[in-house]
Amino acid sequence: MRRGIRHSSLLAALAVAPAGCDPWGEPPKVEQDTIALATGIDMAYQELGDPEGDVVIFLHGYTDTSRSFMPTALAFHQLDDDYHVYVLDQRGHGGSSMPPAAECAAAPADCFEPADMADDVIAFMDAKGITRASIVGHSMGSFVAQELGLSHPQRVDKLVLIGTAASVVGNVVLQDYILAEPVEGAWKAGFEAQGLQFPADVYALGPLDADADAQAWIEGAWVVDPAADPAFLASIVPETAATRMGTWIGVARALLQTDNTQRLEDLGVPTLILWATQDGFFYDDPHQQALRAALDVAVGECKLEYWFKQYGKRPLGPDGVQVDDIGHNTQWATPEEVARDLASYLGTGKPTKDWYYSADGDPQDIVTKKKAAPLIHGKCE
Repeated sequence: MRRGIRHSSLLAALAVAPAGCDPWGEPPKVEQDTIALATGIDMAYQELGDPEGDVVIFLHGYTDTSRSFMPTALAFHQLDDDYHVYVLDQRGHGGSSMPPAAECAAAPADCFEPADMADDVIAFMDAKGITRASIVGHSMGSFVAQELGLSHPQRVDKLVLIGTAASVVGNVVLQDYILAEPVEGAWKAGFEAQGLQFPADVYALGPLDADADAQAWIEGAWVVDPAADPAFLASIVPETAATRMGTWIGVARALLQTDNTQRLEDLGVPTLILWATQDGFFYDDPHQQALRAALDVAVGECKLEYWFKQYGKRPLGPDGVQVDDIGHNTQWATPEEVARDLASYLGTGKPTKDWYYSADGDPQDIVTKKKAAPLIHGKCE
C-alpha cells in the first residue's frame, strides 16, 4: 500500500482546509516563540499539542532548523494529539542565538559540543517547568539526544534516534566532504582574500559572505534528497545558507571529536533507532553494527531495551551516494511514516511493523509493506 498524502500536501491541507473537509481534521495551533535560557542562549521553538500532555522534544540536524521536523511533528499530532510537542532551533541554528563571540569565535568547537546543546535542552525544560520528556533527534540532534540519555537519564522518558551512530570520529563525509571542502577550503579562502582571520573574524558571517557560489553548493550538494519533496527542500535552502560560520565550523569540529561507543554500553533509557539503507552519512558497516554492538552490552546487563528499524530496501551504490531510496534525512522523505513509528513507540514501546521504502523508479513514491519491516529488538532475556 502506498501513502496517499505527501508531506507538502499535508502541510497545505492543515493550513487551509476547513474543519470536516480534510481527512486530517482541523489544523493544529502552532505557537512560535523565543525563550532566554540559563545557558545564555535565546532559543527559538515551535510548540503544539496538549499543554497537559507528555512532552516530546524534537532536535534537528547540522545546519538545519525546526523546519526539518515540522511535517513530522504535525503528522504525529494528527495521529495522537495528547502529547505536548516542542520543536527546537538549536544554538546557532535558525532563530536561536549564537554562543557569545568573545568566548567562542577563536575556537567554535568549544561551544558547539553535544554536551553544550544538551545543556540548552535541559535549560529549556527547566524554563518551561518540564520534568521529563521523550527526545527525538536526527543526525547532530541524535548525538544531543544521546548526551541527554547518558548524562541526564532522569529527565528522559524515551529516545528516538534517526540517522545516528555511536561515533563520528573520522567520519569521511563530515571531515572531507563538508569541513575540508568547502568550509575550510573555498569558503575559508574567500574570507582570507578579504583580509579576515579564520575562524575568529567570520564567526557571525555566513557562507555567502565568503563565496557567492555557496548557495549553489548548498542546493546541489548539501540540501539534497531524491526521496524528498523538492518544494520542501527549496524551503530549507535559505535557512541553511544563512547559518553562521561559527556553527558550520564549530559543530563539524565538535562532532568529529564525538565518540560515545563505550558510554552507550551504559545507556539505560529505552531507545528506538530509525536507519535508512541509503544513509550516505552513517553506513550499516561499520556505523550501525558498532552502534548495536555497544547497545547490546547494555542489553546484556539488563540496563536497556531498544528497537532498531530499517527504512528503505536498496543499499547505497559503490560511490556512497543516495540515489533511489530513503536516506540520511529520513524525516524529510517520510515524515508521516516516521510519525507513525513515533506514535506507536511512544504509546506502546514498539515501532510499527510496517516497512517503508521508495518505489522502483520513483524515490518520492513511498511504499508501505504491511508487517514486513526489518526489525531488531534488543531486550534483556
